[in-house]
Amino acid sequence: MQASARGERRLCFMDHDDPIRPWPVLKSKQGTSLGIFQPRWDHVKNPRNGHEMRALVLETPQWVNVVARDEEGRFLLVRQWRFGISGPSLEIPGGVVHAGEDPLQAGKRELLEETGCEAREWIALGSVSPNPAIHDNRCFHFLAKGVRQVTELNLDPGEDLESVWLTEQELLARIADERLDHALVLSALARVLDLRVTDQRRQD
Repeated sequence: MQASARGERRLCFMDHDDPIRPWPVLKSKQGTSLGIFQPRWDHVKNPRNGHEMRALVLETPQWVNVVARDEEGRFLLVRQWRFGISGPSLEIPGGVVHAGEDPLQAGKRELLEETGCEAREWIALGSVSPNPAIHDNRCFHFLAKGVRQVTELNLDPGEDLESVWLTEQELLARIADERLDHALVLSALARVLDLRVTDQRRQD
């Protein structure tokens, strides 16, 4: 599945000459809810040889990530504790798109909640499939230009964030030495920056 700019899922694009044919789903069974993930077991058939098997799908809300820059061109990032790595992670503002919410509105909400900032201009950068092997959602990318502080942080009870302003050179240096290594964040930044690592960036 893919999703439109409004976040609705739609069937993924299939080329007429694509040798990879759809796998028929013979039946499905919901697993025990994991909070933001709803496991689903699909009983599928391989169209190549008829082999049947179970495939795990994690039904997941849409996500949004915001590349935020101020009038001077600095990038606004956030540092927060991530339980998966048991440590802090340097990221761009973002989060879950609520049910029935437009991804752009979700991006504006997340930027305001996580940083207390608003933007002068918003540009849609497209979306990616976070992990097509098991996830059925999309992550939408937006560029927010002319970002400015308008209010104090409005954090959820389970959040503890620190805002970080970086120049482009400082940001690229943190990517080069992997102080910024979040895959979805890098995919969003790749839409506005040249992320090829050079020897000079490794030395910065």
